[in-house]
Amino acid sequence: AVYLIADKRNGALYVGSAYGEGGLLSRWASYVQSKHGGNKGMKEVLVSSPERYQDFQFSILQVFSKTATSEEVIQTEMLYKKKLLTTMYGMNRN
Repeated sequence: AVYLIADKRNGALYVGSAYGEGGLLSRWASYVQSKHGGNKGMKEVLVSSPERYQDFQFSILQVFSKTATSEEVIQTEMLYKKKLLTTMYGMNRN
């Protein structure tokens, strides 16, 4: 799946993807556990305001079949990053 995390406080967006064995549920569980899922942009926000994770809203942009390859999912993720300008103006760092 390709997903979007929006910071409701400032409008910053993050596009991510999940594929493989655990899929989206596993990926989102890592966000719940750590509050940032290892995302550098989100970590930057949380360093100065640890409670800000409460402002993050998660949405699914696209779901793929179990037969989709990781390359297909990543290519779609990159397309969403480009369309939504999340590398330039959001929380994506790559």
